[in-house]
Amino acid sequence: MPPTRSRRSGFSLVELLVVIGIVVILIGILVPYVMKKREDDRRARCAENLRMIMAALRTYAAGNHGDFPRVTYDPARNPDGYVAFTGAASSDPFVHETQVRPNDVTASLWLLVRGRMLKPPQFVCPSTSDTPDPTSDPSEWGHRSNFAGPGHLSYSYASPFSSAPAYKLNDYLPADFALVADKNPGVSPDGSDVSAPAYDAPPFQIARANSTNHGRAGQNVLYTDGHVSFQSTPYCGVGHEGVRDNIYTALARRPLPRGQAPPVQANGVIGRDVGPAWERDSYLVPTAQD
Repeated sequence: MPPTRSRRSGFSLVELLVVIGIVVILIGILVPYVMKKREDDRRARCAENLRMIMAALRTYAAGNHGDFPRVTYDPARNPDGYVAFTGAASSDPFVHETQVRPNDVTASLWLLVRGRMLKPPQFVCPSTSDTPDPTSDPSEWGHRSNFAGPGHLSYSYASPFSSAPAYKLNDYLPADFALVADKNPGVSPDGSDVSAPAYDAPPFQIARANSTNHGRAGQNVLYTDGHVSFQSTPYCGVGHEGVRDNIYTALARRPLPRGQAPPVQANGVIGRDVGPAWERDSYLVPTAQD
């Protein structure tokens, strides 16, 4: 009787390496796809937050002569600058003894929560590690005056504080005026204005000027007409002679005189001591450093 051949069991080393290679290739294809789908979903939910903010802004404006929310303005001592996150525990931002400082841009947004038009989670972008304001009891929202800190607000708001002639933050602004967007990236550790590259700078420089909320790929931007658009550049505000306004910078360090046309190729400036420099200048704050 001829000898029988033993049945081979398992994989050879070559076969095992082939299988591993196929698995690696599949992972290399699937993981980026899954990550992209996850980020697409987060961007969509972020955009929905902004649409809800728009609805609240319109409700507020309807009862406030068309003006969007703003706490006390100090035109004498701080005509163009802003502050953020002051006096969160104060019961009312408008009384004399409040701890909310004048020109507080985040307290201005919190007015939408005080008025029960929005809830704190709607100010958190799903693509960030931010968390909703810890005040979870709705009965307390009307007795607070600001967000508890920067980790509870993912968005920046067009500063309503400016001495620029004819500047007013209201629902009569042009349709392409940027009202709210993913948070302003602010400045880099060396103090340079990362938000202020030239409008025609190379793509990698423009990307550095985008919000960090979505990995600097771009930002969701809410416009006065109510639409939300994901923009791959901060130069997406009101246009002038073919160049769009940088929504994360003030056009100039000082407001332009009445009737003076804005410079066409201005990069803009950033800082707590500046504000919108002309009537169509979006300067969205706070920044990531506030």
